[in-house]
Formats: sequence, structure tokens, C-alpha cells
Amino acid sequence: MKGDINTIEELMKILQEKNLTEISYETSEIKINIKGSLQLEKKQVAPKKAEAVKEEKKKEVANCKDVVSEHIGRYTYVKKDGTPIIEVGQEIKAGQELGSVIAVGVALPVVAKFSGKIEEIYIENGKPVDYGRPLIKVKIS
Repeated sequence: MKGDINTIEELMKILQEKNLTEISYETSEIKINIKGSLQLEKKQVAPKKAEAVKEEKKKEVANCKDVVSEHIGRYTYVKKDGTPIIEVGQEIKAGQELGSVIAVGVALPVVAKFSGKIEEIYIENGKPVDYGRPLIKVKIS
């Protein structure tokens, strides 16, 4: 039992030192799987630069909104024939389908709630998403 605790403590130390989100260890007697969140270090930025960056981001954020996932699953925005449903720079309208989240084999549509121009697609096609995770950055028109 004491050896198991030491193993767990060592795995947690490795998880933190290597900035991992998950680590597994398995022997014939025990199987350990530890999940953690990735914590990024915050760096000090000169005050003038930080203020300029904040102002720039405020302007950017004021004109942009994120389309977020309303489901848990895999986000897809490429049709089966390989043509993309959306692309960066494309104008979209409220109610337009922007792909789908596939959960348990069921495709649940992702629909735009506002009109604008796609600035960035945060998630690669077919990658997993959680509820509330930003999928697309849209500049409001």
C-alpha cells in the first residue's frame, strides 16, 4: 500500500514537471491513470506593453464573438466528399449550419446564432469538444 502511494506521488510529480494532462502506469498488480489540467505559467509583461495588448484585445473582442459547442462529441465541418462546410474568411448568417458535433453516432448540428465573417476556426476537423468550448471566432457584421 505504501509503495502504491509513493508511485502515485511520483506520477503526480512527473505530470506537473512535464506539463502533461494525463499519465498512466500499469503493472500486473496495479493500474494507475492520473488526469490533471495543464497550467500555463504567467509571465510578467512590462506595464505599457500589457496595457497596449489589453486595449487591442478589447477592440478585437468587441467586434468578435465565439460560436460554442452545445454538445460533447467530435466537431466536424468537412463533408464526406472532402469539401469544407466553412472556411476562414467566409461570411455566415444567423441560422446557418456550421458543421456538427457527432455524439454516440448522432450528428448534432452547430448553428450560427449571429451573422458575421469567420476569423478563426479553433478546433481541427474531427477533434473532440466539450460543452461550451469555443469552436469558431466570428467578426460581427
